[in-house]
Amino acid sequence: MTALRCSVIRKTGERRSQRGQSLVEAALAFPLLLTVALGVIQFALYEHAENVATGAAQEGARVAAAEDGSLADGVERSDSILQAGLGGNARNISVQAAESADSVSITVHGHLPMLIPWVTGASLPLSARANMTKEQFSVGPTH
Repeated sequence: MTALRCSVIRKTGERRSQRGQSLVEAALAFPLLLTVALGVIQFALYEHAENVATGAAQEGARVAAAEDGSLADGVERSDSILQAGLGGNARNISVQAAESADSVSITVHGHLPMLIPWVTGASLPLSARANMTKEQFSVGPTH
């Protein structure tokens, strides 16, 4: 009977140490997994913001290059797309426009704040530029 009791105590003691080991492993792995998850989310948000900035520059250039469009129309359209796509983060982004005799250029430049809580004031750069030839209709000779 004593041998059986010692065997049960040994097995119970082993289980307790394994439970403690699992808890320690989880405590060590959780911060690493959390950091990786935050990194993946930050990367996805940055790629989204880059795509919104590029789309805003392209759409603004398209509107400004239209025959009845102006630079102010292009900048306004870019601003509205940035606001719709980035929400409050759009305030960190500026839109500039320039034109030459036959083309229009819209530049979007700014930064995206980082999600990582222990990095205060850090941000990622956002930049996009779109050039477009102005629409010009001319009536040619008919044959």
